Amino acid sequence: MNLSELQEIATLKGFTHHFSAAGNHVTCDGKEVSYSANDLTIIDSRSVDSGTDPGDDATLYMIEACDGTRGTLIVPSSFYTEHEKAELIDHLRSQQRESKSGNP
Repeated sequence: MNLSELQEIATLKGFTHHFSAAGNHVTCDGKEVSYSANDLTIIDSRSVDSGTDPGDDATLYMIEACDGTRGTLIVPSSFYTEHEKAELIDHLRSQQRESKSGNP
């Protein structure tokens, strides 16, 4: 499955916006609002591994914001990931683990 197909699946699941990491916040297309990592929850994630060019590898995160906005954030493989995106995803994954374990 390629990234385009994953984006189509996400859209069909209601993740119609695109999030972008910018500094210590996340912006959303079509909205004049920015979110902190604490405002976001990873609902699902899917990775693409082309097997030939590591530069084509990425993970698509399906994210829901505290106001109900649902969208995607695409993060290239870790070697190529921008620092802000890596920190954001680390924080979101940490929150996800804590909520699953019941720890605040």
